Amino acid sequence: SPSKIIPFSRYNIDLLFIFLKKTITNLWNNYNRLKYSMALRKFQNFLKNIESDIFRINYYPNSDLKSYHLKYWLTFIVNLYLKFYHRVDVTNPEYIPKLGAGVIASNHMSHLDGIIINAVTAYHTRRKINFLAAEDVYNKNFLFRFLCDLGNTIPVQRSTSDRVALLKVIKLLKKDNLVGLFPEGQRSRDGKIGEGKMGVAIMALKTGTPIIPLAINGTFQAFPRKTKMIKPEKVKLKFGSPLKFSIEKKPDKKRIEDVTKQIMNEIKKLYNDIN
Repeated sequence: SPSKIIPFSRYNIDLLFIFLKKTITNLWNNYNRLKYSMALRKFQNFLKNIESDIFRINYYPNSDLKSYHLKYWLTFIVNLYLKFYHRVDVTNPEYIPKLGAGVIASNHMSHLDGIIINAVTAYHTRRKINFLAAEDVYNKNFLFRFLCDLGNTIPVQRSTSDRVALLKVIKLLKKDNLVGLFPEGQRSRDGKIGEGKMGVAIMALKTGTPIIPLAINGTFQAFPRKTKMIKPEKVKLKFGSPLKFSIEKKPDKKRIEDVTKQIMNEIKKLYNDIN
């Protein structure tokens, strides 16, 4: 006789549902524990990476370059601040070199410029960029010092010759670092682009490193000279295509002036585009 097919009883169905419920619950709990463990690990790494920047007294400047612990919080916290408070708009970030040495040459409107350029560079390329700043202002002005530390800035004594600053920049470039320079040498007093100094041209001709022109607009309105409050002004940045110059051992003054004008003209064109 054919074997009888025993149908599922109500009891068997209940057991099956209980088994499935426990299995799903265990899987969910394990997932949550794993997620919590990963989040905890990320938070521990976050604390570890900002420890040198926040908790060590006088940690910087002890050497030319501080360890780039800003990677974890500069790109996240600062970019959130820039995105929502200044509504930062970036054009042509693909011109920032992802590998090798490069110099980003920008107009200089405010103390905010360095930190904004640094944050934008870190966000788009995961690379740090190093600026030079006046050491006397760095040591006396707490806010300027804080912004310099965020912007990974190297203090340079005003009394030292331009040659010393140039050698510092060349040292960084030889190690395939990104360097940020403000050819004007100081912040704008009236919101307009000033005359460029010859330092960036000398460096370009001596090293052959590509110069990436950059225009920044809005930081003068947000944080001009002799103000203590940062206003929520919109900030725009526009990068230009890299300018490349052949290495010249002994460029004459005329050649240096011509290269300086070429770099500054590119910056002014970009500035007019976003102004």
